[in-house]
Amino acid sequence: MNKSPSPKDTENLRNAIRNAETLEDWKKADRLYGELAEVQERDASTIARHALAVRNCGDFPRATTMTRKACRMEPDNIEHHIQLGKLYLEMHRYREAERYLRSAHAMDPDSFEALRRLAQALQHEPNSRDEAEELLRHALDVHGDHVAIWQQLGAIIGNEPKRHAEAEHAFRKSLELVPGIPTTLHNLGLLCRLQGRLDEAEEHLLQAVEGDPENSGFAFSMGLCYYNMERMDKALEWCRKSAELDSKNVAARVYVAFCLFMLGRMQEGWEAYEKRLDLTEFKGLNYKRPRWDGSPLDGQTILLLSEQGYGDNLQFVRYADLVAERGGNVILVAMDAQERLFEAVPGVSMVLPGLTAPKHFHRYSALMSLPYIFGTTEETIPANVPYLHARPEDVEKCRPRITSRPGLRVGIAWRGNPQHVNDRFRSTSLEEMSRLFDVEGVSFFSLMAERWGEEQELPDCLEDIGTDFTDFADGAAAYELLDLVITIDSAPCHLAGGLGRPVWTMLPRGPDFRWGLEGDSSPWYPTMKLYRQTSLGVWDDVYDRIERDLKAAVERKRSEG
Repeated sequence: MNKSPSPKDTENLRNAIRNAETLEDWKKADRLYGELAEVQERDASTIARHALAVRNCGDFPRATTMTRKACRMEPDNIEHHIQLGKLYLEMHRYREAERYLRSAHAMDPDSFEALRRLAQALQHEPNSRDEAEELLRHALDVHGDHVAIWQQLGAIIGNEPKRHAEAEHAFRKSLELVPGIPTTLHNLGLLCRLQGRLDEAEEHLLQAVEGDPENSGFAFSMGLCYYNMERMDKALEWCRKSAELDSKNVAARVYVAFCLFMLGRMQEGWEAYEKRLDLTEFKGLNYKRPRWDGSPLDGQTILLLSEQGYGDNLQFVRYADLVAERGGNVILVAMDAQERLFEAVPGVSMVLPGLTAPKHFHRYSALMSLPYIFGTTEETIPANVPYLHARPEDVEKCRPRITSRPGLRVGIAWRGNPQHVNDRFRSTSLEEMSRLFDVEGVSFFSLMAERWGEEQELPDCLEDIGTDFTDFADGAAAYELLDLVITIDSAPCHLAGGLGRPVWTMLPRGPDFRWGLEGDSSPWYPTMKLYRQTSLGVWDDVYDRIERDLKAAVERKRSEG
């Protein structure tokens, strides 16, 4: 340490630090704190304040290191623990945040900041949301109404569809306390959209973007709202704006592609859809071999990579044959459940359950990049069904169970993977679909490999075959014996379509990009009929049409003998 400064010099340095903090000149404040450390031993509070300046310079690791030191120096200081917890929250390191905020909460169970921030750390873990809600309600009991608590409570409760009314109350309570908060308006708009109240959602989201016009997330939410409203010009405008505001918002850039597809601009859509490769799940997609650009392969081996969901791979594996026609020896990397089925796909020479070493191939491509590589338009979609085929031995294995049932044999699937980003809109329910069971002359088969909640028990009229499927090859065998598949937009519709089987697919308003906005047929699957919602989240009219057509199908089968 240098020679002792005079008290006046030290005070001047502290005054300079306070002035820099007031002016939010954090780099200068950081430098001055460093100078102070050279001439005077600093207490824990000074170190903690210095850490905040460092945090405001963007150096979170250094800020957390300094704040941990302050906690060690004064282990009973609640403010230091809260500060460290907040730093970890900003770094999305929720377990470390929970540790220090629990310490703060133990020091003072009624501390407003400790209650709020500990709940914030816990709400990111689904199994801890009940505790987070309990902490926030305690904060309301102790401190009364507070806008931040109502906002946070709404965000937690809003994760449960059955509690959307409670979440809406929380957001509206927040807006009563402080009107016009963009974040609250945005959350309320999101909640209205998730409930299918699109006009209200639009109103709240527009207010949010007016209050914070540079927020990429708010602009993206506007785009999603217009997408669900099927106002694709507006959806495209807002998704593009979101991407312009934040180039790292890859989801917005992907939705630009979806909007282009919906507007009939397919080739532009495929080009824009390549932006999905910037998503976290695709980063590192480099196998020490060049990506294929469509040039002749002349016998070279090409690795085709499965991606995203089962349905995506079922739809786009059809391109393997076109790759083989370019001279490629096609090795397909498949998900385990699709490995056996894909072994019989035209053009595929080998199917692997995982990646192979680069020495075994010359080029690679993700399956969903192939439409872009081939310049696919609606007129050139390779709709050569069937390109999926069941194994004869599998068909014979399940024949007795299915063919023993009388009448029109119909397989049904009413829900998809609950983790799917759009599952709340694309899925219906067993209760809603059960209205079809009154149609005489039909034997129904459940194609659901998994069921959840109260849908574990099936009615006697519904034969459960889906839980017997060990993979998609088993499913394909059963589908070959069914007269019809009725399903939501999930893997079963792609499996039936790829097999060339009759399939009726139920679509929500603002459907997935591959289905377009109009019509009851799909250029991807000649044997598929589409049933579109007219109002988001309302399936009644869809079931009315399906019930009518199902009765007609029964009559046709009877007339055919």
